[in-house]
Amino acid sequence: MKKKMETNLNSSAELRHIIVRVPKDQAAFLYFQLEANEGLAFYSTIDKSLREPFRDIEMFSPMSLSKEISHFIEYVQKEVPLIFLVDEIIQDSLVAVENFTKLGKKAFQND
Repeated sequence: MKKKMETNLNSSAELRHIIVRVPKDQAAFLYFQLEANEGLAFYSTIDKSLREPFRDIEMFSPMSLSKEISHFIEYVQKEVPLIFLVDEIIQDSLVAVENFTKLGKKAFQND
């Protein structure tokens, strides 16, 4: 069964990978909205931003929900300013999160 799962995850499934920067004092609104829209994306805060006056929030969403995540972002942008640091499509795989998350995205660790 594990073999089949690996095949399915590596068979050209794609994720939308987004990193946004939001002012620290307004980040709670974005976190609240992400929680309220459970299942839209999984997200985390990039650790280095915890020492800054902003939060860099990384999201991964399946491409099947791309319209929904775009609509979500449009809504959030009406309430809080977002700066897009990354908005890309990546291949989904068993190691995608390791390759692209806060632990693997060196560009954001070396700022």
